[in-house]
Amino acid sequence: MKLPQTLINIALALAVAVLFYLHISGRTATQAGAAQVANGPAVIPKLAYVDLDSIQIKYLYYKQKMDEFEQRKEGADRELNSAFQKIENERVAFAQRGNAITQVEAENFQREYTRKMQNLENQKRNLENDIQQEGVKTMEDLKKRINDFLERYNKAHSYSLIFSTSSTINVLFHKDTAFNITDDVVAGLNAAYSVTGKGKNP
Repeated sequence: MKLPQTLINIALALAVAVLFYLHISGRTATQAGAAQVANGPAVIPKLAYVDLDSIQIKYLYYKQKMDEFEQRKEGADRELNSAFQKIENERVAFAQRGNAITQVEAENFQREYTRKMQNLENQKRNLENDIQQEGVKTMEDLKKRINDFLERYNKAHSYSLIFSTSSTINVLFHKDTAFNITDDVVAGLNAAYSVTGKGKNP
């Protein structure tokens, strides 16, 4: 389970926006022809795109959350490994008694060993679910921060559509870097994160 993969959800959501744009642009082309005859030249949409890979690398909030996530994951792994090692040590110590072990003792130990291993497996599953839910929540928060910033940013820039692109899912076949606003977005996100203490958007 790798948290950055959940960015796919963001990219997929924005991919829908691309398909929507392609659909609308096809319809708009026909409407534009009629509009050009009636009202003069049609308005050309103003487009821009954001590179999600760069946001992962440069956005301080995202980097902090990834560090926290990795620390929690490593802590959970250590906790589980320690618990497993303790159970395994008990098994080895019991087995070393050899022929001195009675059948009743062996059966009791096997039941207890199985119970502990099942509990450990349940603990592992619960920890993984907790971490996964935390990851999803973080990605939802990240998406909201980006969307909120772009809403403010676009008041001054008036883009018709802002797309996303990444190495995981690239829905743009061609990208003119003149339309790349990623640096502006990263700078604005980091400024908001720094000014508000621990990154609450203003």
